[in-house]
Amino acid sequence: MYRVKGLEKLSDYANALDITGPDKDCDIASIKFDSRDSKSNDIFIPIKGQKFNGEDFTKSALGNGAAVITEKNLNGLTLKVKNVYECLLKLAKINLENIRPKIIFITGSYGKTTIKDMLKHHLGSQCHCSKDNENNEFGIPFTILSMPANTKFLVVECGARKKNDFDLISQKLFCDIFIVTSIASNHLESFGDLDSITNTKLKLKNCLVKKDNFIDGRKIAEVNFQLHNQKIVDMTMGFLGVTDSLNHDSFKPTKGRGNRISKSNGEIIDQTYNAHPKTIYETVAMEDPSKTTLILGDMAELGKDELSIHIDVLIKLKKYKIFVTGNLFKKALKQTKTSNVTYFHGLEDFPKQILVKKLDAGENLYFKGSRSSKMEQYLNLITDD
Repeated sequence: MYRVKGLEKLSDYANALDITGPDKDCDIASIKFDSRDSKSNDIFIPIKGQKFNGEDFTKSALGNGAAVITEKNLNGLTLKVKNVYECLLKLAKINLENIRPKIIFITGSYGKTTIKDMLKHHLGSQCHCSKDNENNEFGIPFTILSMPANTKFLVVECGARKKNDFDLISQKLFCDIFIVTSIASNHLESFGDLDSITNTKLKLKNCLVKKDNFIDGRKIAEVNFQLHNQKIVDMTMGFLGVTDSLNHDSFKPTKGRGNRISKSNGEIIDQTYNAHPKTIYETVAMEDPSKTTLILGDMAELGKDELSIHIDVLIKLKKYKIFVTGNLFKKALKQTKTSNVTYFHGLEDFPKQILVKKLDAGENLYFKGSRSSKMEQYLNLITDD
């Protein structure tokens, strides 16, 4: 449920947003972002996305008995505002102020979700954090507005896909700890260059109440991906005043983010959620090349150098037996003189039997690729057998 602690009536929302409310007041039990779910005692906030505009459904929400926040001139239980998104952030800020947990913002090109999950694991039931994939400019206020009133720790995963995604957030919201896990050349097609990525993510540093509470993962000298994340978590817990020694071995990565699946006499290493060359190098480095076979799919959104990056991956991982799929890896393989790499087109020629035999022999299988590569479908062919 989405709501703002302390705001119980439509007039409370009007006062909080510093606008004039309608003549008729009503109780507000929750905030809704889907007009189809909106009903009496709800307030509908129309979000403007890439594929739809919630303002097109404000009349429908009113017809269902809900109040609405809108930029339009409408009759009924309406709060007319200049900018709906700024109002959404203002309500999120009020909820932060009224509940006032310890607030942790996490951004970075990779590692955000793993750090979030590790903190949730160690902080326990009093910690509220972002849902999977709820980390964009809308997901951030959604996370804040969905936290229970007794929340003591709030962990907000912050993802940006283009310039200016964090501009208003950095002006309107605040946090106690800010973590940058890493910065790499993700989403170059929308950002343009690495400097734009860096500048966008670091804008969230403006949210810090105490500027010293900044954890910069780029400055942690640790090449082991797992240990790197553990050091970030240890530093965060220190800022929170939690000084008890942490049992990091008790944390198990979630599906697609490094979880290990026992199968036959070996293990399947599930890194299928997404991929970037840096994350491939860092996570593969943890695996023994004599007993690990890599199954890799194309990496997306790497810009004009995408082919050369895929070639570099094949060259740098020459100690491993590798199976690849995707148009970029197909082109890369043609330009790489290597005997350790085999290409497969898709499900119809996926080398399932070969890989099953490797598991039977006690070897491990490592799966990784960008979301568009859908590497989980190949992993499932083996796990579901």
